[in-house]
Amino acid sequence: MKKIKISILFLLINLSLFAQNSVVGILKDSETGQPISYVNIGIVEKDKGTLSTEEGKFELEIPLDLMNDTIKLSSIGYQSKSMIAKEFVAILKANSIIGLLPKVTELNEVVVINKKLKKKILGNKTKSKKMRGAFNNAVAGNEVGIKIKIKDSPTYVKKFHTNVVSNTSEKVKFRLNFYSLKDGLPYEKIIKEDIIFSVNVKEGQFTLDLKEYNIVVEEDFYSTIELLENQKPEEKLFFSAGLLGNTMVYRYTSQGEWTKSNTVGIGFNYTVKY
Repeated sequence: MKKIKISILFLLINLSLFAQNSVVGILKDSETGQPISYVNIGIVEKDKGTLSTEEGKFELEIPLDLMNDTIKLSSIGYQSKSMIAKEFVAILKANSIIGLLPKVTELNEVVVINKKLKKKILGNKTKSKKMRGAFNNAVAGNEVGIKIKIKDSPTYVKKFHTNVVSNTSEKVKFRLNFYSLKDGLPYEKIIKEDIIFSVNVKEGQFTLDLKEYNIVVEEDFYSTIELLENQKPEEKLFFSAGLLGNTMVYRYTSQGEWTKSNTVGIGFNYTVKY
């Protein structure tokens, strides 16, 4: 009997063709003048967005029918900036450089716990090759992840794991994100620095050590993988997926609308201590 492979190609989207305004710019630190890499730029909940490059450069086409919608720029470590899309276009036509102000963040209080911590794997542990979720010819800003329900507070996130079904994008960069929850969906990022990595496994278990980031959560959260570079047609990455499991969410572009799936779960899981 032939094996049936089910692929969840949640990272492809057919966008309608409209007359558009094409804008280009550079994101820089307002204080130092240094370019800001991988800033999320997009029209809020409209699946029209992009990321700045490693050099802070970006290009975005804005459909005319969205010119009165809100565009948002956000990056870990900086104050978010929002404006009406037509104002954004006017600003860039006058000056291609947009500055973001650094965000002053308070350091978390160091808590000494006099107890032996329990170790646990949380999330979807599937290793199925028949059901798959994919980054496949996707654009920068595509994002997919799952909801994690913690056992106790505080919980220390130590490692990220997933099972790779197949991978031809070993040098493509991704970002691991952690979000608080609002109305059952990802809301605000809850870590202090970018976690950028490549998946260097062609097939089998992939593990990312997170100890150096000191990630501590006190409530349930979402964790996602975000594509940082546009994929070429030959670059594909398939993860194991399964029915049910922890709630999966995904969105197609930066600042786009989140979609939730309660029936299919991408195979992401996390080693934690609590």
